[in-house]
Amino acid sequence: MAHGIASQGKVTITVDEYSSNPTQAFTHYNINQSRFQPPHVHMVDPTPYDTPKPAGHTRFVCVSDTHSRTDGIQMPYGDVLLHTGDFTELGLPSEVKKFNDWLDNVCDIKS
Repeated sequence: MAHGIASQGKVTITVDEYSSNPTQAFTHYNINQSRFQPPHVHMVDPTPYDTPKPAGHTRFVCVSDTHSRTDGIQMPYGDVLLHTGDFTELGLPSEVKKFNDWLDNVCDIKS
């Protein structure tokens, strides 16, 4: 866990004291805060899926770890879709096809 501090165009990376022990980091931050949140991370409330996008803004839609469970996900309109983590449960070709079909349905790409 590291974060940057800008100083005169240079960035200094400071390393969290628990970087070498993720279990200890989770325990420390989980005990000392109401939920896991390192001190340099600022949580934001998610935007409701049906919120209109302001003019001149770029909307990033971020999802992760869907594990072949994309049925019923209400995806907001966005300009950029980021999917991180696992998108299949077992990595089966049928799961990859299902995910690809889902992407085809949620991504309204016009050429």
